[in-house]
Amino acid sequence: MTESQPDLDYAVCSWWTRRWEKVDPESGQRRFYIVELRQDLWGDWLFTKAWGRIGQKPSRVVVVPVSAPGEALELAEDIARIRNQHQYTELDHS
Repeated sequence: MTESQPDLDYAVCSWWTRRWEKVDPESGQRRFYIVELRQDLWGDWLFTKAWGRIGQKPSRVVVVPVSAPGEALELAEDIARIRNQHQYTELDHS
């Protein structure tokens, strides 16, 4: 007996990653902040935030389900504004 497989619609072209870093030798700060948009095995959208010290594994990772890529873009823009206020530099994510 075979089970029918659902047709999953992966939109890999809509996946993205953004990264910010803050390096301040005077205070010893070497921090990073990453946000990503990906789909899980079932095609659901996941917005992932991770941050920590450069050169180490993230000290914290938070995964937030989102309904669509547009929702994740809004979240990323809010994070970008905050990272810029804290003197982080966004790295080229091409």
